[in-house]
Amino acid sequence: MKNSDVLPGGDQSALRHLNTSRILQLLYDGPPLTTSAIAQVTALSRPTVRGIVTALVADGRLALDGQDATRTGGRPAQRFAFDFDAGRLAGIHIDSHGISVQITDLGGTLLAEAHRPTLAALDPDERLREAADLVREHLPADGPPLWAAGVGTPGIVDARGYVRLSVAIHQWSGVHLADQLHELLRCPVVAMKDTNLAVLAEHRIGAARGTSDVLYVHLDNRLGVGILVNGKPFTGRTGAAGEIGKHPSLGWEDTPAKLSGGSGAALSDVGEAGHLVFTRARHGDPAARATVDSYARAVADGIGAMVLAVDPQLIVLGGALAASGPAVLEAVREQLTGICYEVPPLTLGALTAGAVAVGGVEAARDLVRGWLFEAEHAAI
Repeated sequence: MKNSDVLPGGDQSALRHLNTSRILQLLYDGPPLTTSAIAQVTALSRPTVRGIVTALVADGRLALDGQDATRTGGRPAQRFAFDFDAGRLAGIHIDSHGISVQITDLGGTLLAEAHRPTLAALDPDERLREAADLVREHLPADGPPLWAAGVGTPGIVDARGYVRLSVAIHQWSGVHLADQLHELLRCPVVAMKDTNLAVLAEHRIGAARGTSDVLYVHLDNRLGVGILVNGKPFTGRTGAAGEIGKHPSLGWEDTPAKLSGGSGAALSDVGEAGHLVFTRARHGDPAARATVDSYARAVADGIGAMVLAVDPQLIVLGGALAASGPAVLEAVREQLTGICYEVPPLTLGALTAGAVAVGGVEAARDLVRGWLFEAEHAAI
């Protein structure tokens, strides 16, 4: 027996939980391995590994994954892999005019996605039921269970998943978002401000991969900010971190209308209207150019304040207006040069409209990681 198979004090139950956690983490984050390879990496004895792996296969968390192709002269060894098909995850985006959902396996592989328009004046309970129904419709009744869900919504959402304030959605302030969806979906739920899920998504699989300190700016019919610090969404004490639109001198509440006002477009169509204005400005229209400058200056004032406060490695511009491409990027960068000591790199978001739902899946994956890798793990 190896030293790592013994826990001081003789608490073998706690030790088995710890060793199980180590093996799950190894296979969740890495390739399929044989019993011998697992023992070598974890420094556990082969009998200990064999016993844990057998139990994990029996309860559905590990699956057989073929045989090792390495030639040893003996019988090929069985490989084991984390069974990502054992459960499902949901990423949910609840906005004022619609609900978007992504369903994935436990590894984040997309299996289904859907969008459902909703009335702006929908009752909060009805809105939550619509979200839960949309998730259930894309979970086959005889399929794997839903292990966790992540939900994003505009407003100030605290660490408990409670919506402290939302001006974008009718009667949404005061909704216990995480708890109420937990009751409807019968699985653990994590809830965050939509822009914080968007920045998490861009960090994990989008434009900010490999960058741990990121400022995400939502450019759409409203302006918003998401902050990533050390690879994790930063919410502050109450969930209000980054809510600079509240500051009256910035005028962010009125800024999106700068792009739609001159075209007669509804505020909800600001992405399309903004793209038209940026296109006209690029072709020399003086009125459009003045509109773009005014918009970019207002946006840059808010971004500049955030840059001076948190000094991010990267700024990601997302939302519908990001479809305007380099034009919006250059307009904002030009205005930032007069505000920041050094303008951080700017890039356009890679995930556009789906970023919040993708971030919801990633937040749900983090919940699952927490259960799987805890030394005191109890079977799901």
